[in-house]
Amino acid sequence: MDLYNILELQKWASKDEIKKAYRKLAMKYHPDRNAGDKEAEKKFKEINEAYQVLWDDAKRQQYDTFGSTGGGSGFWWAGWVNVDISDIFESFFGGGMWGNRNTQRSQEVRWEDLEYMMHIDLKTSIYGGKQNITLEREITCDTCDGVGGKNKTTCRECGGSGFVTHTQQSVFGTIQQRVTCQSCHGTGETFEEICETCRGTKRVTKKQELEIDIPAGIDHWMVIKINGEWNHGIGTKAHGDLYIKFQVQNEEKWLSRDGNDLYYTLQIDVVEAVLGTTKEITLPILWKRKIEVPSGTSHGNILTLVWDGVKDVSRDHKWDLHITFEIKIPQKLSKTERELYESLAKEKKINVHNKKWVLEKLFG
Repeated sequence: MDLYNILELQKWASKDEIKKAYRKLAMKYHPDRNAGDKEAEKKFKEINEAYQVLWDDAKRQQYDTFGSTGGGSGFWWAGWVNVDISDIFESFFGGGMWGNRNTQRSQEVRWEDLEYMMHIDLKTSIYGGKQNITLEREITCDTCDGVGGKNKTTCRECGGSGFVTHTQQSVFGTIQQRVTCQSCHGTGETFEEICETCRGTKRVTKKQELEIDIPAGIDHWMVIKINGEWNHGIGTKAHGDLYIKFQVQNEEKWLSRDGNDLYYTLQIDVVEAVLGTTKEITLPILWKRKIEVPSGTSHGNILTLVWDGVKDVSRDHKWDLHITFEIKIPQKLSKTERELYESLAKEKKINVHNKKWVLEKLFG
């Protein structure tokens, strides 16, 4: 699946071109405009997935290089925390970064962070709200209190050093590699009785439901951090952190969001455009607004309602709502309406074909 083809773009497309292509295609294939059309629904999902990757610089670079983003499940590992850099040197060269050390090293001070992708609709992104998620966490085993068993004993595999040496032949001769012992995970100790609950792993899996508070104004790819809500470390009750990354559906019916500004397309009658009027309209999500349509309004004119957009997620400030006027040309006229338009055409000395009024000549 070529993400550039989905958005009808060249590979060198700019971010502005990506945004414009996404908005155009999302409007075209939006489910609200294609009720019951499964192909349009499928296309809409593909457009969203393509935009999520190509709009994010890191994911786009990975896609351009490898043809994929490495995701797929909605979860991304944020990595290990508190990793001793000498682990890296040891895995390649043997010994520690500072040479041959006799100190035992273990993984007991490590924990994991997680990034979780949360999908929310436009209304939730504007007003905020709460949403429950279910996660499976690795937590410290209560049976053995994170020890792993009873009656500690020296590890037979490494002799208590916490390391084992692997020897292999290569074109350069014999190579010895000193790595962390997998039997004791570098502690140098095992148990005479392994914990039956965690089978010596020191952690157990627990399903947990969390209620996430979503701040008003949250937007695409913004991240909130929830301290201590991910895996415990091995042999310790130190918690990793949970990072919630948001994917926002930025369009609903005729209302769309770009940054913190909102955009709405309003159809008005020709008479309203010519003479002007005061209208009470009902917008999706925002509900009722009273607006002034100035006399002489042209197709495409924009009315801006200041401070009627999305709240800034980081401060107490609202942005704007922009209403674009779309003049609705009548397709069918009553006898009275036709007579009035023909009278107007006569007044303006406009020749009409077959006595049918052509609006483009009047208001084009």
